[in-house]
Amino acid sequence: MKIIKLPENYSYIAAFLTMRCNLGCSYCLNNLKGSKEFNRVKFKEISGKEWVKALNKIESRPEVPVTLSGGEPFLHPDFVEIINNLKPGLNIDILTNLQWPESFMERFIREVNPKRLRRDSKYASIRVSYHPAQMDARKLAENVKKLQDAGFSIGVWGILYPGSDHLSAINQMQFICKDYGIDFRIKEYTGEYGGELYGDYSKYKNSILQGSTNNVLCKTSELIIGPNGNVYRCHRDLYAEENPVGNINDDEFQISEEFRRCNKYGQCHPCDVKVKTNYKQQLGHTSVEIKKD
Repeated sequence: MKIIKLPENYSYIAAFLTMRCNLGCSYCLNNLKGSKEFNRVKFKEISGKEWVKALNKIESRPEVPVTLSGGEPFLHPDFVEIINNLKPGLNIDILTNLQWPESFMERFIREVNPKRLRRDSKYASIRVSYHPAQMDARKLAENVKKLQDAGFSIGVWGILYPGSDHLSAINQMQFICKDYGIDFRIKEYTGEYGGELYGDYSKYKNSILQGSTNNVLCKTSELIIGPNGNVYRCHRDLYAEENPVGNINDDEFQISEEFRRCNKYGQCHPCDVKVKTNYKQQLGHTSVEIKKD
């Protein structure tokens, strides 16, 4: 089995176990434009065994975990098995909405060792996204506290979506989490609202939500793996299921640190071109580097 060595400049490994989700948020990053063509259930999914085989080939660094994401990752039928069978040298983070049935919550606590999801980091390994219109705030806090009391590294993140009701609920959730002793943090909203663009895209101007596109050369600093094992150069290609650069389960697959030609500049996904913090929480990072073709 050939090792896939993570390049030194790579700062993120995202394993999108599934695109399926048990929520339906209007501002979801998977489908910011609300396109009717985006179909969560059409994405083919590889098995837990295939995920384990593929991810265990990766040689990463302690500060760069494999982040299990989606969609909602717990909807993958082998979610627990994937966690429990990844090699010890590979740290694991989870992005989840934690809208888990009680039976699954009990199974997770019973079968997953909290130490497996704990590392030296400035933020929690299990990061729960709070979506007020789709969730009961206090019930969510109770479930987070249950996992926290069981020894898991877990916190809640609220998105500053500009709607007044949403922002009010985020403010209330801060106090609820404080009462429960839960780490609560906020993330800026990424996308468009009321004709205004939210997020800092100053590094690559006119890269998103444009009517026309341009040709550029682009290089990523993230390993982005879709539900069927395909590896993509950016989130835009992942969600569109276009231009895969290989498949993680291919025995010959290796990461290539090359600039690739792209004719979609202007329709970039905000996650790739937004100026944000890196894994060290240092501001000024973008997931991709872009230059003229």
